[in-house]
Amino acid sequence: MIFARACSLSGHFGSWARLLLLYSCCLLSASAAAAAEPAAECRKVAAQPLSESFRFQPSPAHSQLLEHIPEDARIRSIRQQRFGVFDTADPREDKALYRWANDVHSITREWVIADHLLIEEGETYNPARLRESERILRRLSFIYDASVRPWRVCGDEVDIEVITRDIWTFTPMLSVGRKGGENSFAIGFRDANFLGTGKQIIVQHDSDEERSGNTIRYADPALGGSRWTMRASLADNDDGYEHGLRFVRPFFSIYERWSAGLDLNRTRLEEALWFRGDEVAEFEHQIERVSVFGGIAPAIREDRRVGRWLFGYTFESNGFGFSDSAIPPAELPVDRDYSYPFFGYESIEDEFVELHNFNYLGRTEDVYVGERYDWTLGWSGKNLGATRDQLVVRGSYANTLLVDDDRLWQWNTAVEGFWTVADSRFENFWWTTETRYLHKQSRQWAAYGSLRVDYTDGLTDDRQLTLGGASGLRGYDLNYQVGDRSAVFNLEQRYYSDWHPFRLVQIGLAAFVDVGRAWFEDASNGPNGGVLANAGVGIRLNSSRAEKSSVIHIDFAFPFVKDDDVSSSQVLLTVKSRF
Repeated sequence: MIFARACSLSGHFGSWARLLLLYSCCLLSASAAAAAEPAAECRKVAAQPLSESFRFQPSPAHSQLLEHIPEDARIRSIRQQRFGVFDTADPREDKALYRWANDVHSITREWVIADHLLIEEGETYNPARLRESERILRRLSFIYDASVRPWRVCGDEVDIEVITRDIWTFTPMLSVGRKGGENSFAIGFRDANFLGTGKQIIVQHDSDEERSGNTIRYADPALGGSRWTMRASLADNDDGYEHGLRFVRPFFSIYERWSAGLDLNRTRLEEALWFRGDEVAEFEHQIERVSVFGGIAPAIREDRRVGRWLFGYTFESNGFGFSDSAIPPAELPVDRDYSYPFFGYESIEDEFVELHNFNYLGRTEDVYVGERYDWTLGWSGKNLGATRDQLVVRGSYANTLLVDDDRLWQWNTAVEGFWTVADSRFENFWWTTETRYLHKQSRQWAAYGSLRVDYTDGLTDDRQLTLGGASGLRGYDLNYQVGDRSAVFNLEQRYYSDWHPFRLVQIGLAAFVDVGRAWFEDASNGPNGGVLANAGVGIRLNSSRAEKSSVIHIDFAFPFVKDDDVSSSQVLLTVKSRF
C-alpha cells in the first residue's frame, strides 16, 4: 500500500521526476515481491566430529543428503578441511612429540588441493567428478586420504567440502637392504611436499649390488598451478651418470581430452651379466633418448569408457664400451639406434572399487577393476637415422575377472619388441602375462596367489631374463637363474594386524611358498637349472604417517632345492610398492 500510494503521487511532479520516481517504485516493488517469496529450502549436515573426519569414517548423514540433490544442481561453494599428520584431539596422539610434528610439518596449501580437483564453483554437480577428484588426491604421494562430498543443498545449489589428511614427507634417509645375498644402503633426505607446495625434492647417496652414487631430483605434480607435471634428475655414479628432464600433461582424468609430453634422458652406467647369482661380465652402456608424444580423446561415453588416440616420435641411441671392470665380456654388444614415429590407441573403462587391507594396511585403496587395453605401432627406419629397418610393436591388456566383497581376481598381459625386416626376426621381444587372486577370509586374513610367465626372443647381449631373490624366488640369490623364458608361482597366507605401535606403523605378516624356473628353449641352464622352490615367513611394515606405497618387506626364506652354491636360508630386506 505504501509503494502504491507513493507511485500514485508521481503525477504531481515534473516528467523527469515522475520517471525517476516510477523507476524507484518498480525496484522497491520487485524487492518486496522477492522478499515475500519463500526462501529455497536448505538441507545441511551437521559438522562431523574432527576425529571421525580425520579417520575418514563413514557418515550416514552425508550419505542421506545425496538423495536430496536434484539432477540439475550446480555447485555453489567449495570449502576445504585440511588435517595434519596426527590427530591431537585423540588422547592416544595428544603427546608432545606428535604435537611438535604437527607444528613442524607444513600442511598442504589450499591452492595445491584446488589444483587437483575436477570441480569448480558454478559448474553442474557431477558425482562421478567428485569420486575421481578423491582418487586423484589419494594418488598424490603427500596425501594419506581424501574425501569430496556435499554438505548442504539449497534448492538447485549444492555446497561441497574437501577433506584431506597429510602424511609426514620430510624424511632423513638412512636405510639398509638385503636381497638375494646382496646388501644395499642409502643416506640423504627427501621431501615429497616441500613447505606444503606439493613439490618433491630428493638429495641422496646410495649403494647397491650394481653401483653407488649421488642423486638430486625435483618433481612438480602441477607446474605453475597447471595440469603439467615436471621431473628433473641429476645422478653422478661411480660407473657413470644420469641426466633426465620430463614435462608431461597426462590424461589426469577420464574426462581429459588431450595429453602431451617431452622426455629427455642421457645415461651412462656399467651393465652386468649374471649367472648363478654371480656377475660374469661388466661393460659400459651409454643411452641417449628423446621422446615427444601426445594424445587426443573424444568425450566419455555413456558406458563410462573412453578411447584415446596416441602419437609421437622417439629417438634412442645405445652405445657400448669396455669399462675398467676386471670381468669384461668376451665381445661387446652391438651398438644400435632406434628412430621412429609411432601411433596407437588406448581404451579405458572407468571402474574402481575402494578396498582396505589389500596392497597396504589400514588405508583406502582405489583399485582399478575395469577393462583396459592399448596398442602402439611404429616404424624405425634407416632413412630416419636408425641402425636397421624395424617395425615397433607394443601392446597390453588388463581386466578384472572377478570382484566382490571377498574376492578379487585380475589378469594382465603386455608385449613389446622390434621386428627386423631384413632377416624376419624379433629383436628384444618380451611378453609377460600375470594373474593375481586375493580371497579375504575375514577382515584381517587373506589368501593370495599369483602366477607370472615371461617369454623372450632375440634379446640383445645387454639384456637378460633372470629369476631369484626379490624377483620371485626369495630363497635364492639375486639373478640366480637365467633363460629366455620363465614361470613363477607365489602363494601367500596374509595377516593384516591391527597392531599400530606408537601410532606410526602398521604391521602385517605373511607365510609364503615360491615355485619357479627360468630356462632356455635349446640351451643348457647349467647345474641346478630345473624347477626351484622355497618357503618362508615375512613381516610387512607400512607407515600410517608416511608414503603408503613404501611397504617394508622383511623375509626369511628357506630353499627346498639346493646345491653347494645355495645357502640354507636367505634374509631379504626390501621396500616394495605393495604388501
